Amino acid sequence: MINSLVALLTCVFLAFPAFAEDHLADVEAIDNAVGQLDEAFATDDPEALKSLMTKDHIAVLPFHRGPETVEQMIAGLSKTDIKQTDLSEPSVVFLGPNSAMRTLTAKFEGSYEGEPVDMTVFITSILFQDEGKWLESFYQVTPIAP
Repeated sequence: MINSLVALLTCVFLAFPAFAEDHLADVEAIDNAVGQLDEAFATDDPEALKSLMTKDHIAVLPFHRGPETVEQMIAGLSKTDIKQTDLSEPSVVFLGPNSAMRTLTAKFEGSYEGEPVDMTVFITSILFQDEGKWLESFYQVTPIAP
């Protein structure tokens, strides 16, 4: 029994570095995908946005009227002038082999539809890997105390 346990633990510890390296590559790919999304929003690039989100993507932001689809978000680009300053390092938790949740805190400053936006927020993104590419499928911004 003890020999079996030792053998099992040895296999686990030998496999862990490869598992960690795989996930490190995925975390980097997820961070890159979110960086590309941020750039697409900053440059008002609808085609890039569509290529980085799932077709059924939903976004929930406190200054919007409700959940928005990709098309609704794109329609609102001209109404949005918000700068995001990250206040924490992003954290990535894998929900399954091809899905992950990325969270961080940030500061939003600017305006939406001409109204001022100035808040500290907690951002949650859910991403899925499709044919090797990480796509955002859900994005929620929750105001928190500064």
